[in-house]
Amino acid sequence: MRIPVYKRIFLNFVLVIVLFGVMGAILSASLISRNTLNEAQRRVSLDLRAAWSIIQGEIDGLRLFVEVLTGGSRVANAYTDPRSSAYRAALEAVRRKCGFDFLSLTDSQGQVILRTLEPYRTADYLSNDPMIRQALQGKTVSGFVLLGPQRLHAEGGDLEERAFMVFKPTAKAKPRAKTSESSGMVLMTSAPVRDDKGTIIGALYAGVLLNRNHALADKIRSIVFEDKTYDGKDLGTVTIFQWDARIATNVMTADGNRAIGTRVSSDVYEKVLENDRNWYDRAFVVNDWYISAYDPIHDIEGKVIGILYVGVLAKKYDDIKRSLWKLYGAVSIGVVLFVLAVGFIFSRRLTGSLSRLADAAGRIAHGELDLKVPEPSTDDEVLDLTRSFNAMASSLRDRDERLRKANTELEGANASLQQINANYLDMLGFVSHELKNTLGVIYTSAHALDTGITGPLTKNQGALVKNISKSIDRAVRMTRNYLDLARIEKGELIVQPKPIDLISDVVSHVIDELGQAIEEKGMKLESELPESMPYSGDPDLLQIVYKNLLHNALKYGMENGTIRLGFREEETAYRFEVWNQGKGLSHDEIERLFQRFVRLGDEVKGYRSTGLGLFITKEIIEKHGGAIRAESQPGEWINFIFTLPK
Repeated sequence: MRIPVYKRIFLNFVLVIVLFGVMGAILSASLISRNTLNEAQRRVSLDLRAAWSIIQGEIDGLRLFVEVLTGGSRVANAYTDPRSSAYRAALEAVRRKCGFDFLSLTDSQGQVILRTLEPYRTADYLSNDPMIRQALQGKTVSGFVLLGPQRLHAEGGDLEERAFMVFKPTAKAKPRAKTSESSGMVLMTSAPVRDDKGTIIGALYAGVLLNRNHALADKIRSIVFEDKTYDGKDLGTVTIFQWDARIATNVMTADGNRAIGTRVSSDVYEKVLENDRNWYDRAFVVNDWYISAYDPIHDIEGKVIGILYVGVLAKKYDDIKRSLWKLYGAVSIGVVLFVLAVGFIFSRRLTGSLSRLADAAGRIAHGELDLKVPEPSTDDEVLDLTRSFNAMASSLRDRDERLRKANTELEGANASLQQINANYLDMLGFVSHELKNTLGVIYTSAHALDTGITGPLTKNQGALVKNISKSIDRAVRMTRNYLDLARIEKGELIVQPKPIDLISDVVSHVIDELGQAIEEKGMKLESELPESMPYSGDPDLLQIVYKNLLHNALKYGMENGTIRLGFREEETAYRFEVWNQGKGLSHDEIERLFQRFVRLGDEVKGYRSTGLGLFITKEIIEKHGGAIRAESQPGEWINFIFTLPK
């Protein structure tokens, strides 16, 4: 189906717009997604820093209270009589007021002398506790620590119960052998206690248990995310992990409970806990997707003991991306429709003039030369093309008139030329035929003299007769070539195939005829032909083929050289070769070798060429359905290769 030019231009225009639109959509979607994710991750990283600031404030407040207490009267009084219930009650009141989960005193050896939580256990040694040890060395130390169940039990109250949790099955979590956790993570400060002389008499330490400390997690969320919600859910969540398990969180499970005991994914586990690196990415947290940030929590000795997590509900940013995509899509569709409308108008205006030119060109092709295409109003290349077309049409009209006149004159001359050419071919055939007959008689007479049939000849007479015989033989070959040329030109060279033996009926006859000439030149004839080869062909024409190729080998072959007749049976044809040692031909000469009247190389003494032998050979082989070509190594050999179909 033929498609008008304006439609093709418009369709190509549409294709380009669609391709660029698709590329732009992919690029824009990628940029929107990447920029939205980058912005979300930047925001959540700021939220994480804010969460750390709040936790650091808690640590600083704990440290400040402890340092103030070490210099106060309550602690000094307690050291005078640690067993006094009144002094212990005073410190217990301070613990409750400050919000500590435990507050205790040790002596200078690290032995606990007072605790403010029931059952008020004492007498255990904590000198191996790194925080107590550093306090007894005069340093105030604050940070995260892990306390085992025995220590939590000793500190009193319900600390051991609050710390204990059973792990809950969590998707994508790394398998662990343990199924529960009994130790607890604590924000703790220890400070040295000095007497009036500045001597360290013990240590005061206080701590806040983070396990199930939802108030701290909610406080961080309230400050960082301002208790905002999105689509009925809290916008942000905060979690404190003890190793990989949630111990304080406002992430909720599907049943509405806090996700205590659920665990972090294996990807976060490996990067944060095992490799001590932060992790910022989109993550599935318990039951929803969040843009998440995880930082490792270290104890005072620098060991990773947990993770601080903050996350922003990913749905908010997904909705932002969708809104941006919709906006981009609407704008893009509007722009595309506008551009397509402009393109359609442009293609119609552009192809209007071209259509007129195409119509005019078709009318010219049908012989209607007397026409002129209206010029467009726009001054552009189409105007130039129209003017050029009109000029061409005018020129064609003038040329057509001249050609008509010239053709009339040539028709008369052509008839004369055809008659002259026919007369030439008739004359060439007649003369060649008459010469062949006459030369045949002369050749027979000369051969009779040479063989001594008419009587013995003197030496000089014999030499003269041999020269006459050779000259007549050359004349006969030349006459035969001209006669064959006339037959070819007149289309009278017709193959008359019949069953023959290609070896005995063709090749052997030629070898017998040329055997004496081969011996006189001292050349050696090698044959790879089979002893017999049945074939359907014209024996007279095929003898001409072998005769011409062997004459060529005799003429240009090396004296005392070799002529080899090759043969090979192929899948669909028989392959024949006539190879001889000699000077050979170049590649350029071989390309012209089978043209009529072509003579290549220097004339060889005793031989003259009409330049027709190989041309006639090629015609005969092709009329048999075969082909011929030549290969040569200049200065060494030449090989004629022809094929005949099976």
